Amino acid sequence: MRIGTQRSAPWTWSNGRWVSGTTWLAPYDHPALETWSLCDATRVAFQIRERLLGHDPTAPTKPRPVSRQAYDAAFADARRWPAAHHLIEITSDTVTVTTGARATAPVYLLVSRAALHANWDITQLRPLLPDQALDSVEVSRSLALAGHYSTRTVFEPVRLLTERGQAVFHEGTLTFTEPPACEHDEPRELAENAPVIDAYVDLLDSVLADHYHDAKHTAVELSGGMDSSNVALSLARRHGPGIAAGALLQDGEPGEQQVRRRAALMRYCGISEDTTLRAADYLPHDPHWMSEQRLGPHEEVYIAGHARLLSSWRNDGILWAATGVGGDEMLSWLVPAGGPVQRAPRRLPAWFTPLTREALDDQEHGIPPAPPISDSTLRAMACGAPMYLRGGIWPLYPLADPVMWRFGQWLPEIWRRNKRLARARIECCDGLPREVAHPRVRENFHHVWHASLTMFAPDLTRGLLKTGSPLIDGGYIEPKELAEAADRIEHRSMRPEDTMLGHTLRLHQALT
Repeated sequence: MRIGTQRSAPWTWSNGRWVSGTTWLAPYDHPALETWSLCDATRVAFQIRERLLGHDPTAPTKPRPVSRQAYDAAFADARRWPAAHHLIEITSDTVTVTTGARATAPVYLLVSRAALHANWDITQLRPLLPDQALDSVEVSRSLALAGHYSTRTVFEPVRLLTERGQAVFHEGTLTFTEPPACEHDEPRELAENAPVIDAYVDLLDSVLADHYHDAKHTAVELSGGMDSSNVALSLARRHGPGIAAGALLQDGEPGEQQVRRRAALMRYCGISEDTTLRAADYLPHDPHWMSEQRLGPHEEVYIAGHARLLSSWRNDGILWAATGVGGDEMLSWLVPAGGPVQRAPRRLPAWFTPLTREALDDQEHGIPPAPPISDSTLRAMACGAPMYLRGGIWPLYPLADPVMWRFGQWLPEIWRRNKRLARARIECCDGLPREVAHPRVRENFHHVWHASLTMFAPDLTRGLLKTGSPLIDGGYIEPKELAEAADRIEHRSMRPEDTMLGHTLRLHQALT
C-alpha cells in the first residue's frame, strides 16, 4: 500500500489493486480473503478480510458510491467483521487504518517521502528506510530474546499495527491509538462430571468452522505435539479423510518416536498425503539456505526448512495450513493481576554492550494494554505470517482464537497442568498408542540449533567482524567478546549464554 497526499484522481480497480493517481492498495491475492470498498462524497473505505464460511465472497471492484447514511452503516458493519481484517478509510487529509482482534497477518506501516506505506512483509519496506534507522530498545530486546508484542520494531520508523489497533496518518505524521485492555477470566468451579473434553472438542470444531478453507487444499503442520495433534483430529472430525500433513522431522531417538506417533495419528485421521523434511538438512545458519531467504528481523528462526515445506505444499495445491500455534499458552497462561507476565532474569552474553544492557532495564516500556490472547502467541503469529504468505499459503491458528483462550482461562488448574486437557482428548481416541499422548522422549529442535552453531557460527562471526555490522556500528555488541564467543564454540568450550550468538547472527543478517 502507498497512499500519498495527492489523491484527486478517481479510484479504479486495475491489475489486482485499487488505484488513484500514484496512490494504490493491493490486497493479498488468496481464496481465503475477500475485499470490500465503497465511498460517499468525502470518504472512501477499503477492507481486506478473511472470508467466513457460508458467506458468498465479495469481488474486488472500484469503490461503490453510496449516501452518507449508507456509508456510515456499512462502515460500522465492516468494523465488526469477526475474522481477520484490515480496514482503511481515506478522506481529503487523513488516512485511518484499523484491524481486529484476530491478528493472523498483521501489517507494518512506514511514513516515507510524504506517503504512508504498508506491507505484511517488512523486508519490502527496507528500500524506503533511512540509514541507521534502528530502535535501540527493540534491537536490544531482539538480541536478548526478550521481545514484546507492541507497535515498535527494530527499525525505528516502522511500526506494527497490533491487534485491535488504529493508525492515523495526518499531515505527514503517523499516530497510533491503543485499544482498551481486555479483561481476563479466572478459573471456574466445574459441575460434577462436567463434559470438559466434549466441550473442548466442540469449541475447537466451531472455531475451525468459522474460518473458510477448502479441505482438498488444506494441510496440517503435524509435528506430533499435543497441539498440532488436536488440530489434526478436529480437521479429520470435520472433513474426514482428505487433508494433507507435513512436518520437519528430528534425528535420533526423538525422531524415531516422532515418526511413530505421527504415523499413528495419520492412520487414525485418514491422512494419506504427507510431506516431511529432515530438520537437520536445513540448519538455520547454513549460508546456503540463508542466502535464499528474504529474512525479516522478527521472523521464524527455522525459516529455511519451513519455507521449503510450504513450497512443496504449494506445488501440491495446498492453500491453507493449520497449525497448533497458541496451544501451549492456551492451557498454561494467565495474566496476573496488575500487569503483564514478568520475565525471569537471564544471564546476558559478554558481547552485549552497556547500551544494550541499559536498554533492557525497562522491560515494560511501550507494552500495549492486555490483549485477548497472550503476548507470545501474538508474536508467534506475527513472526510466521510473512513466511506463509510468501509461500502462497494462508495460516489457520484455531488454538489462538480468543474464544479458545477464554475457555482455557475458565478451566481449573488441574485441566491445564501438563496439558492434561489436550492429552485427555487424544486418550479418548480408541486405537491410538499411549505414546501419542505421553511421549517418553522429549522432542524439540535444540540439537538442530546446537549443530548449526558449531558448524557455521565461528566462520559467520569472523565474516561479520571483517565486513562490519550495523550492530557494531550502533554500539550494541562488542567485537572482541563476540570473537571470543566464536572461538569457544569452535573449540567446544561453550558457555550456556553462547547459544545466543546464533540470534545475534540472525539479526545481523536481517539488518544487512
